[in-house]
Amino acid sequence: MNDLVPVVVSFKQFRHSKENGLMKKVLTVVIAVMCIGATGPLRAGTDASEARLTAGTVKVTVNYTGKGTVDATHKLWVWIFDTPNIGAGSQPVDQIALDKNGIEAVFSNVAPGQVWIAVAFDQQGLMSGNEPPPSGSPISVYMGTDGAPMAVTPGDKALVNITFDDTMKMP
Repeated sequence: MNDLVPVVVSFKQFRHSKENGLMKKVLTVVIAVMCIGATGPLRAGTDASEARLTAGTVKVTVNYTGKGTVDATHKLWVWIFDTPNIGAGSQPVDQIALDKNGIEAVFSNVAPGQVWIAVAFDQQGLMSGNEPPPSGSPISVYMGTDGAPMAVTPGDKALVNITFDDTMKMP
């Protein structure tokens, strides 16, 4: 935080003259600039703090019930997206790989707004997270009762449970 120094200026000490009138104007401008300069960085710091406060957390518990076994080689991958249009060409906002079934993926500092969640099981043990799951990989998207991808708003109540099996596979 900036150390603010109080500035007290008395204009009484200046006698009214043309030069002193100019000096008063100059001092007024200098003081105004100093005040604006002192509050500018505080405002920028406040904006950064507000951004941190509005960023939220999304917690996703993933349960894979298919034929494979989740382990260090065959992980569960969890992605969050900033669009409900999730497909092979979509770019995730973030991703987490889990090496145990039924545990929580915690996404911290997620930007305000809505996110959509997709998961996959790495049945071949080939996924690195840099590309979509291989063809035939079990996948799922967090869906609403209407069958459309369901949005999640980051924050304290952003707790999602996804259970999926081998029914839906990557094309």
